[in-house]
Amino acid sequence: MELEPGIHQLTFGREPIPGIPPPNAYLVVGSRASLLIDCGFDEEADHQERMAYLQQAGGPPVTELLLTHRHQDHAGGAALLANATGVSITCHALERKAIEGDRLAGRAEVFSTFEGGESQNLGGLTVQIVHTPGHTLGSVSLLIPERNALFTADTVLGVTTSIVRPSEGDLGLYVESLGALQALNTRVIYPGHGGPITDPTSRIRMLLDHRLRREEALLEALANGPGTITALREAVYTNLPAGREKLAEEQVQSGLNKLVKEGRAVPQGDAYVLA
Repeated sequence: MELEPGIHQLTFGREPIPGIPPPNAYLVVGSRASLLIDCGFDEEADHQERMAYLQQAGGPPVTELLLTHRHQDHAGGAALLANATGVSITCHALERKAIEGDRLAGRAEVFSTFEGGESQNLGGLTVQIVHTPGHTLGSVSLLIPERNALFTADTVLGVTTSIVRPSEGDLGLYVESLGALQALNTRVIYPGHGGPITDPTSRIRMLLDHRLRREEALLEALANGPGTITALREAVYTNLPAGREKLAEEQVQSGLNKLVKEGRAVPQGDAYVLA
């Protein structure tokens, strides 16, 4: 659907995690060129719906598929789309290896990469790339200054908090990225899941407060003595739904990594203690 002139939201497919809405892709249509931000899952039914929408949306043909990060619900359908349309796939340099290996798997290639700070004029609408590491190290957000509109993928969500896995992200960098996005003072955020966020300042402040509360709970648990990942998860996540234990332990590990990097905690065998 068209959210505002030249900006369309394409939401197709399944929930990536129970309770999380299907992923959003966004079509940005300028007077000279059109750009697609993300593409959803690598599933044929989703691909056909995307293709049907792109064909009826109008405007200049889509020439670029810009992937905000490596995850399958945002980059999975890239090979299908590139092979069907000839669009160029682009991503942050830090995401290229994962995208080409895990998502494209020899069916297509990344055409070019960026570092953040680049911009392109589509004709009336400019897309500026903002490197927002944290959710993954190469995650990016996209700003359209003419509309004061920001696309945040999974860095800022309106329906839940973001996952930061220690294997691919960094919680300290994530908190810094939230601060950088808050400083942009945008009118609206178009997130990777869920509907538009019309009060970006309040939403980002809530996400920062949430991270602070989690960190305080982790420090409080560590104050009671050495804690293993499992013991700390049980102390910090007290009402965890069944089946979310591994995910919660990844968040605890990310929090511990941040504290260790800041000199506030240290590993001790298979446990952690306050520094």
